[in-house]
Amino acid sequence: MQVHQSVGEKRQEGFFRYSSMPGYQEHEYQLVWSIPDAVKEKIRKIRVGFQEKYPMPYGAGQQVLLPLVKFKQRQLLEERVKHSIYQLATGWRPFQIRLQDFAAQPSHSIYVPVAARSGSSGDAGLAGITRDLKSIQSLLRLDKEHTPFFITDHKILVAGKLPPPIFDKAWLEYAQKSFSAQFLADACLLLKRSAGNPNWQIIQRVELRNLPVGVKQQSLFEA
Repeated sequence: MQVHQSVGEKRQEGFFRYSSMPGYQEHEYQLVWSIPDAVKEKIRKIRVGFQEKYPMPYGAGQQVLLPLVKFKQRQLLEERVKHSIYQLATGWRPFQIRLQDFAAQPSHSIYVPVAARSGSSGDAGLAGITRDLKSIQSLLRLDKEHTPFFITDHKILVAGKLPPPIFDKAWLEYAQKSFSAQFLADACLLLKRSAGNPNWQIIQRVELRNLPVGVKQQSLFEA
């Protein structure tokens, strides 16, 4: 008896065969700011205090990240992605990022936001950097279903995925709390992880050097 495969089954079979080829493995990536250890420690202490009072699955030991963009891509394009990010980031001017107090995303998350005026004295600032990153979004797009997510609401998460009753109780407390930290945004990190791996690996560090276009390209070939 002849067994006929549906179109969906054929596509799925082709996808798994395609994705198992060398270089075609899919990975998650995110570009984040390099945050000083002292600032990270302040955030960790906040998370520990929150976890002690409102025990939740989101652990206090999670990495302290301040992302710029998140995306998926295949291994074979990783070097092109790294080169493009290098060219962009070395043209950015270092500037101060200020973290101020607490904010919430009803009704499930509490975070420390970046103050609105951060980067206002720099050539690019956060808004300008996001615009620059969008200029390479075609390289950061895996396919039509997996497009890059550019961060516009910059923040560091304290607690997420909170059930509404716990969120309501915690936000009553944290809305009255104050917090302040500041650091020089002078480098960013490209992080990577494979499917099923919760840990992020640093695959590139790029320092902000305020280089003009010609010098950036020369530095790239010399790197």
